[in-house]
Amino acid sequence: MRKSRIAMLLGAAVIASMFTGCTSKAPAGTAGTQAVSENTKETDSKAQEEGKAGETTGTEAPAPSGETIVIKFGHNYSVDHPAEIVGQWMSSQLAGKSGGRIVLETYPSGQLGTSNELMNSVTNGTIESCVTSTFGTIEKNIYTVELPYLFSSFDHVKKFMHSEESTQLLSLLDAKGVHANGWWPVGWRNIGNNKREVKTPADLKGLLIRAFDNEILIDTLKALGANTTVMNVSEVYVALQTGALDGEENPFLNTYTMSFFEIEKYKTETHHMMNFDVVAFNQKFWDSLSAEDQKLIDEVVAEGCDMYADLVAESDDKYRGLLEEGGVQITPIEDYTPWIEAVKPVYEKWEKELDADLIQGVKDMGW
Repeated sequence: MRKSRIAMLLGAAVIASMFTGCTSKAPAGTAGTQAVSENTKETDSKAQEEGKAGETTGTEAPAPSGETIVIKFGHNYSVDHPAEIVGQWMSSQLAGKSGGRIVLETYPSGQLGTSNELMNSVTNGTIESCVTSTFGTIEKNIYTVELPYLFSSFDHVKKFMHSEESTQLLSLLDAKGVHANGWWPVGWRNIGNNKREVKTPADLKGLLIRAFDNEILIDTLKALGANTTVMNVSEVYVALQTGALDGEENPFLNTYTMSFFEIEKYKTETHHMMNFDVVAFNQKFWDSLSAEDQKLIDEVVAEGCDMYADLVAESDDKYRGLLEEGGVQITPIEDYTPWIEAVKPVYEKWEKELDADLIQGVKDMGW
């Protein structure tokens, strides 16, 4: 059922690239600043074979009446990443359902700036919309969703995405000049290394693992027993190659598409964190829209968030297999109890800074 729905939505994404008023501003010779999902080309081809399965659904709006609304939508992922597929699909839906009056222009590959720059541009109104992971820096409660072992499965993630707790967290950004519409789950983060197989937290002792600049992640890796260093992802391959790093932690997709598997031969399904991007609009721009347009955009974004979650879940399975084919020994975890016990200090720290009841409410949805 999930795969058939994904194929249908991907078909819509293919149509989106040909849709009048739907523009993707692809840069010449620019690679995405985050991992590239290389499965998109084959899924696009598959979607085309589905024929009309991906046509715009719902009743077409009448001919445009009123001023055209142009929305610049920026993200840091490559043109063949699921982010751009979903962006193009949302563009097609908005154009079709508004009779061409609402035009969402996608700007992939960091054309409109880095993650922090995108967030700041949406906050101050330089651009209308973006999706990025950095909104926790202006509203720390957004970090709630990145606590270790908060989620048990992708179904748990999707249940949260449709919950009152989700709405409560996103609404906190209103006071920051941001209207947040939904979440894009980035995927399970898993620890890999080039030294030894890791079966328990004790096996991480002495290993130097790269982390991105996220305090909860750093606290989590340290609680699990690893040594950590913050490093730009573009520097990780050489650091692994030279021995400056023992390992990294990323979703399977990133580990494969960034070629880390060429050096590190061990990967453990630690599932220690689920990252999220936030889909957001500038608040003043949002308030300038009619109630009908706000409702339409909210509905399209909500469906796009579900589509993105399904694509990420599918890519997780795909790239796990590709890593194994590439010679990586992947160690599953049958009992996460020791891992969950190890990160209790992380909760003891962050429950004092975040909403402990909200944290428990999110966890109770799936465990």
